[in-house]
Formats: sequence, C-alpha cells, structure tokens
Amino acid sequence: MTPHFASGQEVLVVDQDQKVARGLESVLGKLGLVVTATADPIRAQDLLINKFFAVALFDVDTPASGAGFELLRFARDRSPLTSILMMTARKAFDIGVAGFRGGATDVVIKEPDAVPYLKERVVAAANDLAATADRNTLLEEMLDMHEDFLRRMREMSRQNVDLEDRVLGRSSPTGGAGDTCSMLVVDDDGEIAPAYERLLPEAKGWRITAALTGGEGLDFAGEFRPQIVLVKDPLPDLPARMVTANVKKISPDSISIVYRLDRPGAPGEVMLVEGSRPMSLLSGYAGPEQLVGVLAEVREGIRQKVKERRYLQLFRQTNLEFLNRYNNVRQRVQAMIARSKK
Repeated sequence: MTPHFASGQEVLVVDQDQKVARGLESVLGKLGLVVTATADPIRAQDLLINKFFAVALFDVDTPASGAGFELLRFARDRSPLTSILMMTARKAFDIGVAGFRGGATDVVIKEPDAVPYLKERVVAAANDLAATADRNTLLEEMLDMHEDFLRRMREMSRQNVDLEDRVLGRSSPTGGAGDTCSMLVVDDDGEIAPAYERLLPEAKGWRITAALTGGEGLDFAGEFRPQIVLVKDPLPDLPARMVTANVKKISPDSISIVYRLDRPGAPGEVMLVEGSRPMSLLSGYAGPEQLVGVLAEVREGIRQKVKERRYLQLFRQTNLEFLNRYNNVRQRVQAMIARSKK
C-alpha cells in the first residue's frame, strides 16, 4: 500500500530509452503517482519551469553521455524543492559522486533488481515533500491562530483598562496629554492666533501658541513639542515645507498642517503634511472658522493614538515575559518554515 501522501504527486521522468520510460510510467502510475515522461531535456526544462514536480528521475546519459548532470543543475536552480534521482546504466564511482555533489537525492543503477528500491525512493521522496508541506501549512495556521489569540489578549487588556478608568473615576483614560491639545500657529498675521483662541478656547481643552515667523515657530516647536503645528504658506522668512520638515525632526509626533489663503485665480487649500506627499484636507480656505471641524478631527485622532499607546505600554508591562517567549517561538517557527522552503 502506498501512503496517502504520495498519491497524486507529480513525477517527471527524463530518459531516451522508451522501454524504461514506459516501465516507470506503469510502475509509478500504479502507486497513484502522476508521471510525465520525455526524452527531450529542453521540454523537461520547460516542464520544470511551468509545473511543480515532487520527484524527478533523470537518466545520466540522456540525450548524450553525462548530459543528465546539466539538467540536474538546471532543476536544482529552478525547482529546489524537487527531489531528484539520477539513473545510470554505468556502474562508475565518479557518476555517483557527481550526482550527489550536484544535489541529487540518490543515484540508482538501471537494472531490473533495482526497480523495487527505485519505487521506494520515489514514494519516500514524494511522502517527505508532502509531509513537509503539511507541516508548514500546520505551522503557518498555528502562527495565524496565535496572532489572533494575541489580538484578543490585547483587546481584553484594552477593555480592562477602560473599565478600571471608569471605576476609578478617571474622566479621560488618555491622561493630561489627551485632555489638552497644544497647537502652534505659525502665521505672520498677528490676528490669526487670537482668532483661533476664540474659536478653540482653553476651557475646551485647547492651548494655543503663536509664532510670527518660521524661525520663531521652530524655536517654539523645540521648546513646547506641540501636538498640532499649523503653518501658513508663504511665510516671510522660510518656506512652509522647510518649517514642517524641521518640526518633524524636532518633534516627530507633531501633526503638521499647511494652509494657503484664497487669492485671485488660486483658491486656498489646507494640507496635512505627513511623509513625502501632502494630503488635501480642505479646498477653498479663507479663514480660521473653516478649520475648526478639521482640527477637532485631528485632535480626536491624536487622543486615540495616545490611548492606543497607553494600552500597548500597559499590555507589554503586564505580559512582558509571555511576549518574549511568544516572539522567540514565533521567530524559530518562521525560520524552520523558511529553511524547509529552500
């Protein structure tokens, strides 16, 4: 009985002796293996490129003496997971050495008494490959399941933190940084910052600092590390993009927003500057009133980010030993899967 792993596996036979090729098709086909036979090494190469074979049997002397070793090198390069058995009618020690050095699984003498051994080797190779594939699939499913388990642990931890905050009467689980949103307004018009202070008062959790030049804005960004930096374009001394780029270096967590006022023939625009490509937030900008809604959304995003950071910090503190063990096992499993696919 052939183990079920071997059944249905693809086998490639390359031999110019039609009698041998037909015999292998018959013998291996009865074992449930799907056999493709050819005497043409070019067709064999094409088959190896376009189809996966669990096992390949190459005659050393097809189509010419020693030509099978060239096909062996090709197969090792293009189909590294295929188990390759070299067949030869010549009982020469150097042939066996060349076969094993080339990466063959085995070198088998072509004689009737070797047929049972050849069958066993083909089935064993097919079984090993299928078992490895099944093992890898199982390990990958296990990793996915463990990742899901970790996500559920994090979600439970998040719920516990929120419950604890409510029980202890903490009004905001994000702490002071989430309750008060600090914003730096960089605009050479001295009336703009007071306008924002009226629209976004301190009583509602806003703290606004004004800078009249780009250089002054960078000084304040380094001193106060504002959560939002609102920059007019253009400024009298520095390009707005230079200001936002340097703010990101000084205060990586700050959110930079650049705005241009409406002017004849060119509508104003508000852009979120994150990464290399600014994202348009508003078109047709004319004054601070239009930005109140946008800034409220940005503030809420910051609050959520602060909350997530706190959740993650508490989760790591509580489960540090488990997380270290988990990451160690995960890396070892991933390395095992990667090695088996080489």
